[in-house]
Amino acid sequence: MNINKISRAIAGNRRTAQVFLLCVFLASTFGNTSAMAGAQQKDAVTIELTMKRVVTDAKGNEILEDVPRIKPGDLVEYTAVYRNRSKQSISGLKGSLPVPLGLEYVKRSARPSSVLATTDGVNYAVEPLMRTIKDKDGKDQRVEVPYPEYRNLRWEIGNLDAGKKAAVSARMRVIALPKSPEELVVKPATPAKLK
Repeated sequence: MNINKISRAIAGNRRTAQVFLLCVFLASTFGNTSAMAGAQQKDAVTIELTMKRVVTDAKGNEILEDVPRIKPGDLVEYTAVYRNRSKQSISGLKGSLPVPLGLEYVKRSARPSSVLATTDGVNYAVEPLMRTIKDKDGKDQRVEVPYPEYRNLRWEIGNLDAGKKAAVSARMRVIALPKSPEELVVKPATPAKLK
């Protein structure tokens, strides 16, 4: 599925889809390539984002299919492919996929599995995210952060040789479709910090 099809798939609202894709692009390129040396390296990387719905056929096999629209309950797989169009190796490349409001990251579906996740866009840790809370006796207790609180996924791609590509992917469940583009970019209330 190309970007135009993704645009139509998200509630049939082109503006909503464009805001989502802009968030993906900005998070993937500008927010996570700080280790890259200068604008020349940044411009050398292209990103292709695709979305497929995950369905099961009559034999129980999973199939990834293009869909004109998504709806609550659908399971989708997002893939971002990073290509180095330059003639030199790029270092320090990081891949990213946001988890917009209305979507829920599916536990351990990230590929590669060496993913970092965040609930606040600042503090990243390995999956599953953990936080410390006080139990009924006032003692510290480590608990898993609920997956609906995950807001972004990040991978350390590292070096990408000239002409090569690297892909990252994750599955998300559609919980609710946004009513407006702003719902995709509104920052949720910051939950307790991860420790």
